[in-house]
Amino acid sequence: MKQIFQVWINEYRIIFSDFGILLIFFGAILIYPFFYPLPYTNEVLKDVPVVIVDMNHSQLSHKLTRMIDANELINVATKVSTFDQAKASLIRGDIGGIVYISLDFEKRVLKGEQASISVYSDASYFLIYKQVLSGVYQSAGTFSAGIEIKRMMARGIMLEQAVSASDPLPLISFPLFNATGGYATYVVPAVLVLMLQQTLLIGVGLLSGTQKEKGFTKNINHRSVSIVSIVLGKAFCYFSIYMVHVIYLFGILFRFYHFPQRGNPVDLVLFIIPYLFASIFLAQAISGFFKNREISMIILLFSSMPALFLSGFSWPKASIPDWLNHLAMLLPSTAAIDGFLRINQMGASLKDVGFNWGVLLGLTVVYFMVAVFSVERQYNTLLEN
Repeated sequence: MKQIFQVWINEYRIIFSDFGILLIFFGAILIYPFFYPLPYTNEVLKDVPVVIVDMNHSQLSHKLTRMIDANELINVATKVSTFDQAKASLIRGDIGGIVYISLDFEKRVLKGEQASISVYSDASYFLIYKQVLSGVYQSAGTFSAGIEIKRMMARGIMLEQAVSASDPLPLISFPLFNATGGYATYVVPAVLVLMLQQTLLIGVGLLSGTQKEKGFTKNINHRSVSIVSIVLGKAFCYFSIYMVHVIYLFGILFRFYHFPQRGNPVDLVLFIIPYLFASIFLAQAISGFFKNREISMIILLFSSMPALFLSGFSWPKASIPDWLNHLAMLLPSTAAIDGFLRINQMGASLKDVGFNWGVLLGLTVVYFMVAVFSVERQYNTLLEN
């Protein structure tokens, strides 16, 4: 224990004397997560500008236009007389979609025939595409229901019966675990969980690269300290720092941005602990591959995006090849993101995420053994030199 504590304190000295390490271990965690959610504070994309190409210029087409404009998802920016004008605005990026009302729109409606409108949306920006289609679809559905109700009432059907007949099976939708259906609530929690792992990997990689560039510090006698004590001493140092970050991220920032928190805090802490240790030991295990600071930064920054996609939160795991899903389980973030979201946002218990927790405990043990071997190899090489 004395050796572990000695290494622990010495690692503090190294971290707090290196500005680059401080920037990764503290600056990235304290500053980036605070500003990252700001662009998404509105949660839901609203008032996407669209252009109406009204070739009909009738009372019904004007009414449909007003109903489209009243929808919260889209906003009628302007009306133009030709499709070419609308297309030019879409290509310039001034609008997100085009609604085309045909010349015979009112005639078909009055004759009781099926009328249609055409919607052109920018599918290169998926959120815009979704909101434009949803907004126009809702408005057109309400417009159609109104026409159908008036027709039935003209045949002597009572209003209540007409309303019921026009929509015999109404859909009532309840978005679970993300009440607003917001983008920030969806994406930010998973990114913050991944950030814990990635900053640990980068920070420990920088420390290892510095050690190889400058040699051992003179504050401890490495020949008299066991490798296990070195690995554990460093691990407890990083863990103590990152537990403070966990409180900041999931205790303070989540409340500040009003993200859902339905889980038991004790279950969440018990789940996070093996995740941090698994990430720490993984960082120590791979640190031997980095001969200098720059290489660790480049390689590990590159790994952030694949790790995010392989976690299965942005793209369903069922649509990812099985061999990639199996490979992804070697990353602590894969089990951690899934388990964290279940506990924090869905209100699951630690028992409900037992598989994820078991994976993290297993990775902790495996990566600890690999870290001991890797660190011993590094220190033997440096001592020989």
